[in-house]
Amino acid sequence: MSTLLEAQNLHSGYGEMEILHGVSVALDEGEMVAIIGPNGAGKSTLIKTIFGLLRPTKGRVTFRGADITGRHPRDLVINGLAYVPQSNNTFPSLTVLENLEMGAITRRSSPIPIPWSRVADPKVRSRLLTDTQIRKRAVGTIELFPNLRPKLRERAGALSGGEQQMVALAKSMMLDPDILLIDEPSAGLAPKLVDNVFSKIVEINGSGTAVMMVEQNAKKALAIAHRGYVLETGRNRFEGTGQELLHNTDVAKLYLGG
Repeated sequence: MSTLLEAQNLHSGYGEMEILHGVSVALDEGEMVAIIGPNGAGKSTLIKTIFGLLRPTKGRVTFRGADITGRHPRDLVINGLAYVPQSNNTFPSLTVLENLEMGAITRRSSPIPIPWSRVADPKVRSRLLTDTQIRKRAVGTIELFPNLRPKLRERAGALSGGEQQMVALAKSMMLDPDILLIDEPSAGLAPKLVDNVFSKIVEINGSGTAVMMVEQNAKKALAIAHRGYVLETGRNRFEGTGQELLHNTDVAKLYLGG
């Protein structure tokens, strides 16, 4: 498999506080990669830096070989990256259908102009969507999330935590992204809902979308991931296949509770 996304020697943080001290990760075509580690390890900071929400002070991020370091998230979404934050990942006052439609806003043919000079892939220029096409895509996306079908006219803020996470995932899939970056998808969910969300992530990955997922539930994340990285105090500590890390004695003792 060819490398789709790569972060090399990233140093990043908030203001004067550096959280990442030279982290490197990679994601191959069609792969699912889990990023695990204790609280404060820099997992979410890594995802935010890759997605352009934070600008690294050192290091680089490449997507299909092109340097995207510090590029604005809007540019990255246009080029095929999608991001699901841990919280505030839906528009609670909008209906489920409206949330999905908002997921495609950066491809809307009007009235928002697209800065073509910042688009890395010229093929993207042929992927503009009319309002009618966006509505059709929303209906099609619901096929991936059939449990949301009866909720289309309900406000997202009135749904359960698990349902809202499904809306966030569905919204991110409206652009048919090459890469889905997910930050703590199981946070605050009951165990049964966690299983449902993880199953949906596996399904999304199985459809061809590469996934990089930060997750506190390390066992479940490694069980479904092709590969994983363990971060500690803003540095790479371990890496390997999901199964290798799941059965690594040191990883189990330090991060998996046994």
